[in-house]
Amino acid sequence: MQKIIAALDGLNLSESTLDYAVYIAKEFDAHIVGAFLEEMVYHYRPENPTEEYVFTDWSQVDTLVEKEKQIRKGSLRRLQSKFNFAGIKYNIHQDDLIAIQSLIKESRFADMILIDANERFSNWDKSRPSNFIRNLLADADCPVMLVPHHFKPIERFVFAYDGSPSSVYAIRQFSYLFPLTESQQVEIMMITDDKHSNHFPDHKLLKELLKRKYSIVLQTIVKSDETCDALVEYLKGENRNCMVILGAYQRSSFSRWLNASKADAVLAGLDIPVFIAHR
Repeated sequence: MQKIIAALDGLNLSESTLDYAVYIAKEFDAHIVGAFLEEMVYHYRPENPTEEYVFTDWSQVDTLVEKEKQIRKGSLRRLQSKFNFAGIKYNIHQDDLIAIQSLIKESRFADMILIDANERFSNWDKSRPSNFIRNLLADADCPVMLVPHHFKPIERFVFAYDGSPSSVYAIRQFSYLFPLTESQQVEIMMITDDKHSNHFPDHKLLKELLKRKYSIVLQTIVKSDETCDALVEYLKGENRNCMVILGAYQRSSFSRWLNASKADAVLAGLDIPVFIAHR
């Protein structure tokens, strides 16, 4: 793995993103690019009740702008302190104006994007995943790793496989990026409504692919008519430090608003890292 974009909100710095960036850099010898994104219509909102800014009160604009500059400088110093202490290789990009466009452009020149699953770059969007995350997953030109709000070391990697080209593509992309150690386990799991089948689709080809990349692969088949619910419940029930690998968002920008995806269900229902790649 060569170049990982750690996408950051300088007004609300995700410590989890920094922690996962350090973990990946040290575990897989990656170079981290700390990309501080800005959005024209997104501003600092104070948590302290004695500090208040009303966006329509133009007398407060200069105060707000200066406050945001200081917060962003503090976030930059925090990143530098943490990365320097960890001894990892990194550099910093400061992108502005339109966060999603800046990050999509960055993705064309990166191996992966690392971002907190709770990032919004909006003062009004309360959905989960946010519109920002949905757009990123649909349009990024490299895989995206969404991380929870609190860091946990990753001990097992779970491939969510359904026989589709996108699920196989995600497995391949993941294997290119993450050369695993012996202490980390790999599992391939499928959810099917076929009560009589105990085989993965194209199981011979799948076996050939996996055995050339991993020495031991655990296999799990869950029988259920509700794919998304069963996936969330299975991962919750395992109670382990895992990351799930999904092939998703292989749809047009119009249709993705009409249909929920497996990734949406996992992001809304779980608190684990999610690796998503689409062709």
